[in-house]
Amino acid sequence: MGTSTIHKEVVRMEVSNLSDLKFLKELANRMGWSFEHERRSGLDDAIDDLKAGRIHKAKDVDDLMAQLMQ
Repeated sequence: MGTSTIHKEVVRMEVSNLSDLKFLKELANRMGWSFEHERRSGLDDAIDDLKAGRIHKAKDVDDLMAQLMQ
């Protein structure tokens, strides 16, 4: 019996240069890999921070400055 199992791995990376993204897409196509990319904005990062509880609350600027100096 010639059965084989294919294990898929998901790799996530951040690319700062558009030409690098084009290169990775071409490489993936030549290797027979699937390629998907997601464009994230600052709003997406802010929502992730909110969900993870990485937020600070201050009643005014003086309170904010006091928290920052701690």
